[in-house]
Amino acid sequence: MKAALLRTPGGAAVEEVPPPEAGPGEIVVAMRACGLCGSDLEKIRGTYTAAPPVIGHEAVGVVKSVGEGVEGLRRGMRVFPHHHVACGRCPICRGGSPTMCPHYRGTNLEPGGFADSFRVPRWNVAHRGVLRLPPSVDFERGAFIEPLACAIRALGRAPATIGSALVLGAGPMGLLSLQLLHLRGADPVLVSEVSAVRAERARELGAAMVWDPTTDDVVAATRRETKGGGVDLALVATGHGPAIAQALRTLRPGGTALLLGVPEKGGRLDFDPTEFVTREVSLVPSNAATEAETRRALDLIARRKVDVARLVTHRFPLERFVEAVEVARRAECVKAIITP
Repeated sequence: MKAALLRTPGGAAVEEVPPPEAGPGEIVVAMRACGLCGSDLEKIRGTYTAAPPVIGHEAVGVVKSVGEGVEGLRRGMRVFPHHHVACGRCPICRGGSPTMCPHYRGTNLEPGGFADSFRVPRWNVAHRGVLRLPPSVDFERGAFIEPLACAIRALGRAPATIGSALVLGAGPMGLLSLQLLHLRGADPVLVSEVSAVRAERARELGAAMVWDPTTDDVVAATRRETKGGGVDLALVATGHGPAIAQALRTLRPGGTALLLGVPEKGGRLDFDPTEFVTREVSLVPSNAATEAETRRALDLIARRKVDVARLVTHRFPLERFVEAVEVARRAECVKAIITP
């Protein structure tokens, strides 16, 4: 079978590999759709090292085989399998940080979601990491469960009341967050984005204003739109390091910057730390999602509360994976979906 694999930093290739088999407690899923994520691009570049070097985690498909002892799943079921699952019992999980659980990154889809089929480990199956897709959710929409779950968890770490908001980066995560902010009642929701195609999609999805940070002074423009006060919330949905400091500077006193995008390792924050105290602004990071958020994401997608289909601009068969990566690297797409 075919699978897209990391080989060396800066490269990935589609190769022929042996098909996986389901061991005790495991399932094998035939991939039907898998979203190409920004973290996949960073892993290919060699700049994202927080998780194992496996690409393809926004995968959905059909159960192909079921290992001994698996209950509640059978061949032919349409499913979303979560690539990382926390234990829910350790001090870190009980302390409210389940995505920091020592077990969370201990497993993954094998050999990854960009494959004709992949194995879901026993741990993930046993810890309720596999969701059944209802008939109302097609595979393409289902591929958004994981990224939407990440945005849900991030906004769950924000203050309960959000008036004005700025989203920095209108890639898939930013556009999902934009829609969630609307559901939370945020108004206005402003956007900063360099890609013309992504900026236009942000406008279509209801952004009050969209600025290009390469030509516009986003901090000054945000101040103008908020009558000098600054936004309640600035959500950083890009890995571009300088956007973090920019987000902090757009906040009102007491505002919150949410860090959803993963900056490149070794970056530096150009921001006066006294402002964390003198202006009482906060920087709150959010990493990944748990089964609580994946279930919430599936519900929102099934009820069409979040329009994930509007984000898909490109589709590539697995054999054209390298081409898909190049299109995404150049930000010529909003969301690229890989199919068998």
